[in-house]
Amino acid sequence: MKAQRVNPNNMNPMQMNSMSSMMGMMNTIQKIGKGKRKYVVKLDKNSKKFLSKFVDEVKKQFGANMNGQNQGLVEFFDYIKMVADDKNKMELRLSFEEMEFLKRMVSDSIKGMEAMQFKWYQIIRKTMIKLLVKQYRELLTRIN
Repeated sequence: MKAQRVNPNNMNPMQMNSMSSMMGMMNTIQKIGKGKRKYVVKLDKNSKKFLSKFVDEVKKQFGANMNGQNQGLVEFFDYIKMVADDKNKMELRLSFEEMEFLKRMVSDSIKGMEAMQFKWYQIIRKTMIKLLVKQYRELLTRIN
């Protein structure tokens, strides 16, 4: 991806912060798959199922951008899916960049779900989102 020049005087601080965050995420994505996996995350049965579904959803979001440039990202998602689906493996090994990327993905999902506003008659959807946030928080504590 080619960097595009932007005039910082024409941006408000919110846009500048968002742009900086995006560039940090792109930098992390480029480093995925290159380091040694020396950090261990212990998983139980429920978190493995949830992680498997989470990876499926993330793959859908990255769907169109899964080309040769992001091959490390594709392999990383396949590795997580393989470990989450295997009944005998109870630990996930990650490099520092992979762990930071996974933390950021989960925490961004939590922030997005907490920012959702619902009408009074959408009580079922609201309770489902609260349950999902609780599961995401549990996964985030496992990763930390």
